Amino acid sequence: MLQCKPSDEQNANNHFDHDCCRPERSGRWRSGSSDGHTGALILRRTTAMAPGERVPTVRQRRIAADLKRLREKKGLSAEQVVSKLPDLLNLPKLSRYENARSAVKPDTLEALLDLYGCDDGLREVLREIARQKDQRGWWRGYSDTINPLYTDLITLETQAVEIKTFEGFFIPGLLQTPDYAAAIISRLSAVTTGVEAMVDVRIARQRVLNRSENPVKLCAVIHESALAISAGEGVMREQLSRLAKMSRLPNIQIQVMPADARPNPGFNGSFCLLEFPHRALDIVLTSGMVRSSWVEDPAEVDIYRGSFHEIMAAALNVDDSLDFIVKKRDELT
Repeated sequence: MLQCKPSDEQNANNHFDHDCCRPERSGRWRSGSSDGHTGALILRRTTAMAPGERVPTVRQRRIAADLKRLREKKGLSAEQVVSKLPDLLNLPKLSRYENARSAVKPDTLEALLDLYGCDDGLREVLREIARQKDQRGWWRGYSDTINPLYTDLITLETQAVEIKTFEGFFIPGLLQTPDYAAAIISRLSAVTTGVEAMVDVRIARQRVLNRSENPVKLCAVIHESALAISAGEGVMREQLSRLAKMSRLPNIQIQVMPADARPNPGFNGSFCLLEFPHRALDIVLTSGMVRSSWVEDPAEVDIYRGSFHEIMAAALNVDDSLDFIVKKRDELT
C-alpha cells in the first residue's frame, strides 16, 4: 500500500478532471460533466482557431510564454531576434512560437535559449517539454468527444509519476466503475448523446494505474459526502467495493475526509496535483464555478502541495479509511 508522505521541506513549511466535452456550433467548448471536482462547467476557447488548427496544449503554452518572457527580459525585439537567427526564423514563425501556434523545433529552441542566456535549470525543463510534444495516445481517437483541457489532463496523467487529488463530491475519475461513471455523467452532462464514449474515455484513463512499467502512484483524499448514495444502491455498492480493492494496491493510497473533520484547505474546493520527474513541471488543475484552470507557477504549486498534506493529515488514516469504506458498502443492501 502506498504511503504518501510530505518531504522534509514540506514538513518544515508546514479536479481532477473535467470530463469529456463536445464543441458547440459556436466553437466554444461545453463540459460533458465532471468526474469529480464540481459540476458541469463552461470551457471556452480564448482565441479564435483556424479550421483544422490544433488547440495548443498547456505544455506548449508554457514553452511559448517562457520564450516570450526570456526575449523581453533580454531586451530584444522580435525583429532583432530574427536578424540574429535568419536561417532558423522569420517574424511570422517567431510569432507562432510565442503564441503556441506552432511547436518549436529542437534546434531552433536551443538557438533561442542560447541567444536569451537561459539558465541550465529552465533549459532542461523546456527541453523535456519539447520532447513530450509529439506524444500521441489512445485518446486521439476521441478528439471529437473530449475538449482540449481534458486532453491535456489525460496526456499529463500518462507522463506523471504521482497524482494527488482531493475530491469533495464525487469519486475521482481514476477510481470510478463504469456504472458509476455512466450514472454521474448522465446526471450532470450538458449533452444527451455520447455518454458511452465519455465513459469509455474515463475508464481508459485508469490504465495508468495498472500498466506494467512504472504505474502512476495515486494519493486520493475523498470527502465522506462522495461516498453517499448518489448513483443508486447497487451502483454505489459496486463502487465502494472497487475503492476497497484499489486501496490495497501498492501504488494507491485512499483516505476518507470525515464530515466532522477539522477545518483544512479542502474547504476551498477540489484540485488535482500532478507530479513529474522534473519538479519544475509539476502542475495543478483547479476547479471553479465558471471554469477550470491550470496552476503552473512553482511557488503556487508548492502551496497546493502543502495544502494537500494538510488535507491528508485532517483525513482518516489509510486503515481507518478502508474500514469506513467497507462499512459504508456493507450498509447497502
